[in-house]
Amino acid sequence: MINRERLCRTFMDLCSIDSEPKGERLMADRLTEILTGLGFSVTEDDTGERIGGSAGNLFARLSGSGPGEPLLFSCHMDRVVPGTGVKPGVQGGYIVSDGTTVLGADDACGLAAIIEGVTALGEAGLTHPTIELVLTVAEELALLGGSHFDTGKVSARAGFVVDAAGPVGEIVLSAPEQVKFAATFHGKSAHAGFAPEEGVSAIQAAAVAISRMKLLRIDEETTANIGSILASGPTNIVPERCELQGEVRSLDPAKVRARMDELIGVMERTAAEFGGVVAIGVNPCYPSYRLGEDSPPARMAARAAERIGVPVRFKPTGGGSDANIFNSRGLEAVVLSCGYEKVHTTEERISLEQLELLARWVAAIMAGSGDETGSCG
Repeated sequence: MINRERLCRTFMDLCSIDSEPKGERLMADRLTEILTGLGFSVTEDDTGERIGGSAGNLFARLSGSGPGEPLLFSCHMDRVVPGTGVKPGVQGGYIVSDGTTVLGADDACGLAAIIEGVTALGEAGLTHPTIELVLTVAEELALLGGSHFDTGKVSARAGFVVDAAGPVGEIVLSAPEQVKFAATFHGKSAHAGFAPEEGVSAIQAAAVAISRMKLLRIDEETTANIGSILASGPTNIVPERCELQGEVRSLDPAKVRARMDELIGVMERTAAEFGGVVAIGVNPCYPSYRLGEDSPPARMAARAAERIGVPVRFKPTGGGSDANIFNSRGLEAVVLSCGYEKVHTTEERISLEQLELLARWVAAIMAGSGDETGSCG
């Protein structure tokens, strides 16, 4: 039923469209054109204006041709940097970039699978319930676009976010809360050669504070990281300013609070010990969620995978997706693994086989029947 040649062409066409975060205008226009041609009604919200981007989130709706509750499918339109000027090609059974950019399989493969799934169902004369799509902008910026989307527009109560690494058939049931923080250590400048004892080194205070932090893997569901340290100045001046940026994640919200409290305490005590101060800002990015294997979207995704002969595996993840937003607002959504590899690197790739399986899986969920075994050609 799936047309592999058409699917691959769609995927590579989407990868070729420049679509870094807040620069999704061309992608939004192309998807609107494609979806309208498939019979969807498509609207765009004002998120672009609200976040300083070129495009807003898209909400598309295709009326059902058969019985069943509406289903939601979601992907994001942006990709990580470097994501402009992508030149996709096929090498050894994989679709890859030319090595100077990411490929953009995250998340163009989800977009292409949805487009091909709807197209193939129509060609095969198979019925489907009403299908709703939420295609977000700036997802790679801590789910910024999705956080501005009005989920009240969605009538579906079960959702599928097509946006995870790992082989097709894996279903993500839980994802962590993420909190980011920024800390600025303030010391006192002095000449490093004439009177260093009169200064307070903000760099030294920050470095000692970091050395006292418990970072990286905290436990099986909690992580913490310092991702950036910034201070600049001449070597002959004791530095009076040093900035840190970091994050905490956990499936347990209480552990996020506890870890942040500990990090804040370490920074404040260390700054005071050196005779300086630290200003700390905390930014909650998105909440955690946990679903059971018996939740409606998990059951539907698992049954569809079994019908097309794909092994099912339920798993947690350490990363966020728009499913965090949907679940926090009462719309149960699982994340489907897409088969791409080496995500967020210039070595990103997806096999032709996995791309085809993803489209078959999406089509099987949409159709809710076992007639998804046709050849891709």
